[in-house]
Amino acid sequence: MSKSSRLRHLSSNTTNNSASSKQSNIKWRTIFAIVLMYIAIVMNWEWVWGILFLIWVVPDLFRGVTYFIEPIAKDENPVLYWIIVLTWLLMSVYSLSTLFIDWNNY
Repeated sequence: MSKSSRLRHLSSNTTNNSASSKQSNIKWRTIFAIVLMYIAIVMNWEWVWGILFLIWVVPDLFRGVTYFIEPIAKDENPVLYWIIVLTWLLMSVYSLSTLFIDWNNY
């Protein structure tokens, strides 16, 4: 499946879901993540960003498309795709490592 067909599929699912839904389509996971993000900022919890980065990158690995400013498909831009995915993974590892390592001492 090419990038354009994947993107059309994703956008048509979004359109179909919102157009065909007569009742409120509340995105509880998204709302929870936003609230968690605000709490993480106020509490200075860097490890939360590691969890969020993982939540962002794992589906990208399965779909073959990642998003950074614009959609990047693995089959059309493999080097850029892997740079972005590895960046998210490294940022996740770093953020989660703050649970165990105080990087301010280095």
